[in-house]
Amino acid sequence: MSKPRKRRVKAYVRRAVRTPMIVGAQLVIGPLEAIIDQIARDGTVNADAKGVPIFQDGDGTWYETAPALEGVIWHLEMHATRHKLALPIQPLRELYVCLDYVSPISASLLARLQKALPILQRAIATGKPDDQVDLYQQARIKEAFELQEKNA
Repeated sequence: MSKPRKRRVKAYVRRAVRTPMIVGAQLVIGPLEAIIDQIARDGTVNADAKGVPIFQDGDGTWYETAPALEGVIWHLEMHATRHKLALPIQPLRELYVCLDYVSPISASLLARLQKALPILQRAIATGKPDDQVDLYQQARIKEAFELQEKNA
């Protein structure tokens, strides 16, 4: 005969379910993927009348590519530092330089970008929403300080 099971004394408390930030990650990485796909497909980027590379976000608004990419890089750098992760950010830095100075983008850089993007998207998607918002605010603060230094 087996022993009777003991009743659980501790009350069951359901944990909050944290939804992955899949949509948020797609909103950040999706336009970047589209830029890289366009470069890989036909070797071009969208540009304004002055020749400045631009991209269209999910809402249909056009933005300069290099400054937006710089913000994504800051966000990922802070995320990597905060969580002690080794994220493949270097290809994004190289793409930023190419887009900022309107210089050619090599096939090897494209290959490294295509390899890095899923890793970066996963890092954002598995992050906590509050943490990602905090990182976004820090990136905005950094941008404001740099703009202030530039104008001083």
